[in-house]
Amino acid sequence: MKIQVYACHEGVQESLLREWVNHGHEVYLTEGVTQWDEKRAAIADGVKREWPSDPDVIWVGSPQDVGQALKYKWSKFKPGVPLVLTHWWIPSIKRFAGTVYKFAHQVSVCEWGREYLIDHWKMDSAVMYCPVDPDIFTLREEAPDPKRVICVGNHFPSRSIMGWEYLEKIMAKVYEKDPEVHFEFLGVNPEINPDNYPNVSTRSLPQNEMPDYQAQARCVVITTTFNLIPHSLLGAMALGRNIVAFDLPSLHEVIEHGKSGYLIPQYDTDAFAEQI
Repeated sequence: MKIQVYACHEGVQESLLREWVNHGHEVYLTEGVTQWDEKRAAIADGVKREWPSDPDVIWVGSPQDVGQALKYKWSKFKPGVPLVLTHWWIPSIKRFAGTVYKFAHQVSVCEWGREYLIDHWKMDSAVMYCPVDPDIFTLREEAPDPKRVICVGNHFPSRSIMGWEYLEKIMAKVYEKDPEVHFEFLGVNPEINPDNYPNVSTRSLPQNEMPDYQAQARCVVITTTFNLIPHSLLGAMALGRNIVAFDLPSLHEVIEHGKSGYLIPQYDTDAFAEQI
């Protein structure tokens, strides 16, 4: 199958495209609204950086690229080529979002996301959880650092769903209880100045190097306040790391409190810090 893919979410797409290539598909990476950032993730071997002449399916990961894909279909006189939209984030409920969604087949990354789409737009979808490469995200023999906590994500302070206002309080409360506990942010976070905190560092890494750092920590914290199931959470679970997260409906699909992670009542920073 010839799959034309629009760049959207390198962290997830990198392993997904590699998996498609390994299964014998021809994968063509194109760029619409978003440009692929190779500093975040390398493009999988076998993926072609060109426009296919006759794709079997066009796959997009953001509503903004639906318009780009439709324009491409019409310009090539290929109106019958199916368009697939995967909702990596919670579907938009803005006025015209539903109209845009009608031009594509829908894929959600968790059952809660599927129900959200049905409730708001009366559209059903397939469910495909974020892919996790077992050759990279695998259990490690080395013992983790008991004083190391990992936060994975980009632009924590400037993105409202990241829960930065709560995370700052959590870090301060953990420091009061144990000054040796250190928080390390993996991702692009130029807004965070480690000099302003006694227990914080930042590190920007390519996707394939992050598991080694996550595996060195005793736990990975997820302070997102409105989200589906982040790829970083599934990766951390595959590594066997403890998860501490706010209790979101979507996370119940993969976390059983006290067994596969810890779900903290929204937005109890005292309980969150105590669990860490």
